[in-house]
Parts: sequence; C-alpha cells; structure tokens
Amino acid sequence: MIEILTRNPPTRWGKRLAAQTKARVSAVLNHSDKKSLSIRVFTGGMLLWLGLLFVGTLLDYRDAARSLRDLETQAGLEELPSLIPLLFRGFGVFLALVAFLVTFWIKETTDEEQRKGLVVIALSLGALASLAVWLPTDILETQAALSGQALAGETPSIPAYFGKLFLISLLILSVPVMALLYFRLDLMDRYVVHNFLSPFLFCVASFMAIWLIADITDNGDVFPALGFGRVVAFYVVQIPFVILFVMPIAVLFSGLFAMGKMSKSNELISMIGSGRGVTRILMPLIVAGAYISLIGVAFKYEWAPASVGYKEAVIDTALRETWMKRHGQQAKKDIWAKRGWMHVNEPDKRSWFVGHVPFVLSDEMADVVVMQLDERDQPTVMWIAKRARWVWDAEPPKWILSGVRVYTYDQNHIPRIESKERIEITEWSETPWKVLSSSQNPEYLGIPGLTMYLNANRDFDDRLLASFKTNWWYVFSEPLACLALLLVGAPLGIVYSRRGAMGGVTGAIVIFALMYVARGTFLAMGHSDRMPPFLAAWLTNILVGVTGLILLWLKARNRELPKAKELFGLLNRRPEPTAPPEPRLS
Repeated sequence: MIEILTRNPPTRWGKRLAAQTKARVSAVLNHSDKKSLSIRVFTGGMLLWLGLLFVGTLLDYRDAARSLRDLETQAGLEELPSLIPLLFRGFGVFLALVAFLVTFWIKETTDEEQRKGLVVIALSLGALASLAVWLPTDILETQAALSGQALAGETPSIPAYFGKLFLISLLILSVPVMALLYFRLDLMDRYVVHNFLSPFLFCVASFMAIWLIADITDNGDVFPALGFGRVVAFYVVQIPFVILFVMPIAVLFSGLFAMGKMSKSNELISMIGSGRGVTRILMPLIVAGAYISLIGVAFKYEWAPASVGYKEAVIDTALRETWMKRHGQQAKKDIWAKRGWMHVNEPDKRSWFVGHVPFVLSDEMADVVVMQLDERDQPTVMWIAKRARWVWDAEPPKWILSGVRVYTYDQNHIPRIESKERIEITEWSETPWKVLSSSQNPEYLGIPGLTMYLNANRDFDDRLLASFKTNWWYVFSEPLACLALLLVGAPLGIVYSRRGAMGGVTGAIVIFALMYVARGTFLAMGHSDRMPPFLAAWLTNILVGVTGLILLWLKARNRELPKAKELFGLLNRRPEPTAPPEPRLS
C-alpha cells in the first residue's frame, strides 16, 4: 500500500518539486551575501506593508468621494477626508522604495566601510518612511480631540499624547542609530553583543511560540465563532503584549548564557587579561538592556494594555455569540468591554444604565436606560433604547437613540408609553466619556488613558484612584525590569573557577521567581492603597537592580558568589558560649 501511494504521479511530482525548491533556495543562500539579503528582505517587507497602507488610504478616499459625488454644496466638499494622510503615505512609500533600491548596492565585493554606510542609509530611509506614514496621520486624527472635539467627549492630556509621539519617533529613529553604533564598536564589544543577541532572539521566538500554543489551548473553543480573519487579527493585536511579556525572562537567560559560554571557553579571562575590567566588558550588554527597555516602554505606553483589554473583550464576545447560536438567536459582532454600568448625573438629575459598554467609548452603546428625575427625585421621563450613539461633530453635539420606548410620567406617576424608531436629543450634557469613563479597567489603559482619568477625577478619594496611580507608574517600571534582570543574569553567568554554571542558573531562576512574587505583592498593596503607588511599582526593580549591582561588584573584584550552604550556615550559626569571668582577688 505504501509503495502504491509513493509511486503515483502526484506524489512523485510533489517530491520532485520539493527537491528542486530546496536546491534553488540553497543555491541562492550559498551564492549570495546573507547579510545583504537580510537587509533587502527587511526593506522589501517594509515597502510591501507601507504600500498596502497607501492603497488602503487611497481606496478609502475614493469611496468617500464617490459617496459625496452628488453633493454640490460646500458642506459636502468639507466632509471629504483630508489629503494629508494620502500625500504623506505616498511620500513614505517613495522613501521605502529608495531604501529598497539602495540595498542592491550592498554586495559581497563592496568595500566594508561602504557596506556599513549603505546599510545605515537604507535603515535611515526606512525610518523616515515609517515616520512619514505614521506621524502626520496620527497628529491629524488626534487634532480634533486636542482642540476639544474628541470622539467620546474626553479631554485628552496633551503632555501624555506628545510623550507617545516622542517615544514612538525615538524608537523608529533609533534603528539606524543603533546600527551605526554597532558598526563603530571594536571587535571585542561586537563579539559580546553577538553572543547576547543570538540567544536573546532565540528565547524571544521560543517563548512566544510557547505562549501561542498555550493560548490556543486555552481559547481554542471560541475560535469557531470568530472566523479565520478575526483570529489572525486577535493575535496580531497582541504582539506588543506578548513581546513585553517574554522579554524579561529572555534577557535574563540570554545574559546568563552569553557570559557562561564566554567563561567556559576562557574568552572572558582573555578579555580581562587584555586590560578590560568586568564592568567594561559588560557595558555593551548594559546598553543593549537599556535599548530593550526602551522598546518595552514604547509598547507598554499604550499598545500593550489596550491589546490585553481587546483580548478579554473579544473572548467574552465570542463566548456570547456561541451561546446565542446554540439557542437559535442571532448575535451582532460587536465587541463589548463590560456588561452593566451605572452613572448618575446629580446636577442634571439624570441616571444612566448601560447594559453593554463598548470597547471603544466612542462606539454605540447597547441596552441603554436613561431616567430623568424632578426636584423631589421622582421620575418624569424614562428612555429605554436598544442603541445609543453620541454624534460629536454635530452642531450642537447630540445623542441618537434607536429602538426607543419613552415612558412619560404624569403627576400621579402613571407612565404614558410611546415607541419610536429614532430620537435625537441635544439637551443632554453627558458625553460617552462622562458616562463610561469610570467603568474602565486600569489594567487596560496606557499613559494617555490613565492621565485623562486622573485629571478628570482629581476630586475622588485616594482609594478610588490608587489602582490608576499605581498602574501609571507601572507602565514605566515593568519594561525597565529587563535592565534590572540583565544586571543579575550577566554576573551570574561569569565563572572564574572550575565551579559549574548550575549555581548561576539556579540563582537566576530563584531571583526571577522571587521578583514575580514581590511584584504581585507590592502591586496588590498599591492597588488597595496600602503602599504609595510609586513604591508599589518600582520597589521590585530597585531590589533586583541593587542585587545585580552587588553581584557585579563581586565579580569585578574576582570574588566567587557565596554558596547556599554558606549562607544558611551563617544564618544558623549559634554564638559560641563565653567563659565566665575569673573572680578577682581582693
């Protein structure tokens, strides 16, 4: 049976095609410069991605123009999207194309210094292309919010927004700068960086794969309700969170492995013999750890918390859709962040109950009940709507209720019921931000959202704001744990004597486990207002960083770390009994 299956023409043709493909790929890799090929693939992928963004923007503008083709009034023309994103994205695609073409001058026969310069030029053009595509569009989309016309009626924090622009711009522009610094390193520093980056990239990829398998195992039952496209988007959105999640342990193990490998092969001893101290040898790794922390801060600033909230909302919505399909009901594919939220507007004597809170506050709410009270706190009018939407760009801004039942109460509190398909209300002073902002989970907010909430609710009690203040500081402290763990992992990997490296591995695992226990404890105390928010977020990093500096000090002075038996011996050692004093002769 096996011979019959392997001798049929489709099987033979598949084997022949696989062998030819493998031979061609091997020939390309063997006869081409792998370094130039990697930079060419990188710039080509960036060109493809930016080109797709440009085509999407062009199609959106075309669809908007077609929808307004019959409108000849000035108001209709003003509703067209701005041309600024289209122009800048086209310019970004042009820069990416130039960067891709520059990579074809990077050949194996090219002079080494010229190769380095061409790589830096290609990366610089790619960074400028990314900025041209992202920065003007983001500023234009946020301009209305900064001028007081936000989609959900919020008042954004301008410093927090400019902090986001600065961090992302710094991260994009740092790519060619770090490449230039790498090329300017001497041979020893470049060797140390290479020994660290290889296991670091391997650890990041491996831990991400493990996380993906575990997440698919946990949430695989909800994927049939999502479909293939939404499953892909579900995981693409979580990339910042996953990278931030695996980077600390990857940095710890990579520093431990790099220094352990160099110690085992006596390369570290040779470097010390050449006149370099341990601190100078580890300086490239410390800079690499600081740069990895910068990447983490850029991800944690807004993207990673939002991706966690998106994940929970999508899973909850998918479970709800599955339940409704099993019971023969049709569910709308809306993503809800929370179910059931109450808001009381005391000055206007109005109470809100929102059955389904949207993940994006500017989207439609569902199952909304609004009750208007009189001076004696008795109901006068009650609106029960299937959907409620706030139109921020109307003049004046208005609420649109769909599928409404209106209960109007007379003096005897007897309601008169009316059903209407649509009601527009301009008298209400509430905005989606005022109604729903207090329903937000601080774990799902970045610096812009946390700052907005803290500025809008300054008069709240400290206990109510403790979680938001603690998470505000934690946004910066969590990524910097990478640098603190590198200070621990690299010294633990240095071994001068014949003592095995398992002591360093054990110590790294113990310190990492204690760090997570301490972090969870301190954050819980900060959220419950039992510890100042700054200390709750930063104390773990301070303790781990101080431990790393002590380990570095010991290794810099050629001292071995104390063994566990010695430490426990010092703790359990009993003081020796002292002899009684001899009596004095009078």
